[in-house]
Amino acid sequence: MTDIFDAELPGWSEKFNFPHHSPSASGRPNDLEFFEKVIARPAKVWSPAGCAMRAGSAAHKFINEVVVHNQDQGEAMRHAVSTLDEHKPLEHFPDDNTKFDIIRNLEYKSDVTESEGGVFELTLEHLLMGSREAVQGANKIECDQWASVEMPGLKLPYIGQLDIMTGSVVELKTQWPTIDTSGKSKRGFKINSLPAKPKQPHVEQCALYWAWMRQQADNVPIRLVYANCKGFRVFRSEDCEELSPARLNDALEHLRVVAQTREKMMERSDTIKELLELVQLDFSHWMWRDKTPEYKNLAEQSWPT
Repeated sequence: MTDIFDAELPGWSEKFNFPHHSPSASGRPNDLEFFEKVIARPAKVWSPAGCAMRAGSAAHKFINEVVVHNQDQGEAMRHAVSTLDEHKPLEHFPDDNTKFDIIRNLEYKSDVTESEGGVFELTLEHLLMGSREAVQGANKIECDQWASVEMPGLKLPYIGQLDIMTGSVVELKTQWPTIDTSGKSKRGFKINSLPAKPKQPHVEQCALYWAWMRQQADNVPIRLVYANCKGFRVFRSEDCEELSPARLNDALEHLRVVAQTREKMMERSDTIKELLELVQLDFSHWMWRDKTPEYKNLAEQSWPT
């Protein structure tokens, strides 16, 4: 943990337990963002992550072990499978158990790489192929580097953690099958195609890390890697319009506006009640979908009526 977390904070920041902004939270609805930081965390009430997030974390660790630390690929794969197996499917969210079974146990033959195997293992193998392509030629490869970026008009910094850093920003994204509720698929699950262009939330993450690295260097290429059990795709800033400097600056401005709105809400609120009165609690948003009953109950009890 670096000293970027030790900065002096405004009084409202400490009052609302909101020390910084996160690039991954920019698309989160304000009701969930404020509830999580202002109420749930201080109360030590957690809603565990679903199997897709657990699988993604295991995949990133796998890449770090093989690409960054040069560990044996087979041993790293065994560690990744073991990490996934530690996941306890969410009892309150039956889809999580079904999706876990798909990711962990079902077999698939890749149309792209002609590989055959488990959905989880194939996805990690393809992520490894994409990662190796993304770091090719790099003299130094690092992972888990924290980045802090200050923006005009904001009192709090944006803080995030890079997946991989060479002379470039390297972001890794895994895509997992979804449950087929239509009954049309013989497999019982659907595999979405890899994106034809970078997804906007991922562009925003890359933009933040690009801005941070540009404090030390003028030229900071970006490599955005997507992988699923079908194959992988690597987007490069040199030939991808969505990762051009103009688009990255647009993404940074969007992050700034989201954060500025949240800061103004906190600055103008003397109490938690006043802050929550500025936001409508809306469980219909998909990000609330897999939260535990305890988590949602606390939100309902906390919201002003």
